[in-house]
Amino acid sequence: DFCFTKASLIFCTASSSYKLHRVAMEQLKFLVIDEAAQLKEVESAIPLKLPGIQHAILIGDECQLPAMVESSVSGEACLGRSLFERLSNLGQAKHLLSIQYRMHPSISSFPNSYFYDNKIFDSPNVKEKNYEKRFLPGRMYGPYSFINVLDGREESIAHSYRNMVEVFVVMKILLNLYKVHNVSNLCSSLMKKCINVKYFFLS
Repeated sequence: DFCFTKASLIFCTASSSYKLHRVAMEQLKFLVIDEAAQLKEVESAIPLKLPGIQHAILIGDECQLPAMVESSVSGEACLGRSLFERLSNLGQAKHLLSIQYRMHPSISSFPNSYFYDNKIFDSPNVKEKNYEKRFLPGRMYGPYSFINVLDGREESIAHSYRNMVEVFVVMKILLNLYKVHNVSNLCSSLMKKCINVKYFFLS
């Protein structure tokens, strides 16, 4: 309780915030919920009901995976909806973070056009030449790659599936990375993992 009474910031999950209702501490005025679009509305009520909350900031993206409910009845009743989605559907104003600083432009172009109506801009840092890292030579190894494995077949094992052709393609790429970059410590560890993967799928 001492930590709670002296803390100026408290980080926790929405579901575990129920414990704060039992702690005798100074009332919180501000609530920030990250990944709010993936949090079910009923779950967001747990921290929102904390005494003293005057302002709530919801940070999220309704274009990403929504909150999940297993029951079809619950889904039809919109119990999987987030508070973020509800407010968005009601026309509540949102502030779009319109600059992305992480993806190469060739990667960001598809989600930007498909999900965000081309409202997201690439930061200058991702447009610089040194941002386009190529870890293997060849046209197929750009900022991203789609590799079509033609002859792969899925096999059912226990409660899962395996595709040995895809396993060997991945191993081949990892071995090429090992040869090209020859970073001894990192690659020794990587090679051990490759061997473990190989034996796991062969056993």
